[in-house]
Amino acid sequence: MLKALEYEILRGVKASGLVRIPLKREPVRVATLIREQQFLTEHLMIHNQTVFLEDRMHDWDWNNGQFRYYTRVAEVADVLIVYKVENLKPAYRFHPETGKPLGS
Repeated sequence: MLKALEYEILRGVKASGLVRIPLKREPVRVATLIREQQFLTEHLMIHNQTVFLEDRMHDWDWNNGQFRYYTRVAEVADVLIVYKVENLKPAYRFHPETGKPLGS
């Protein structure tokens, strides 16, 4: 699970490879917001729940300070631009090699 540590939200972005938006920093992740209020509580990027995670080159790109967003998820969307993320490791309930339950 990913947690956005540094981010900004671009409002009402038209999905088109022709539209260029100036961004000084290169994003590490881009997502289309689905449930903004839920995202804002803990900044968790949960695919298909709080956000729809977009793929670089397939759905967006950044080059020389210019951001392009051309997803097929929406025609116009609020877009989460993430500059720094933390990869939260899930708590294991079972030992990954033996499959035995770990302490409660």
